[in-house]
Amino acid sequence: MEYETLLNVGQVAVMMGVSVATVRRWVLLRYIPYRKIGKVVRFSLPEIREWLESRCVTPLVGRQVQGDANNNDGGEK
Repeated sequence: MEYETLLNVGQVAVMMGVSVATVRRWVLLRYIPYRKIGKVVRFSLPEIREWLESRCVTPLVGRQVQGDANNNDGGEK
């Protein structure tokens, strides 16, 4: 049987470019998927990748955003 290598909090923080404190806060809030082995927190790389992908925001290309500085429809004439 082959087991998946799990990441620790520091590895996830480096991978995502955030602080260790941020990853720990996400764990406490149950915001990020993780595994608890006794008192140790570990992360599955495929689950983290899927979680990150699900948070991808698609840019509004070619559309004006309400309140945009280039939008002259501010009601003032």
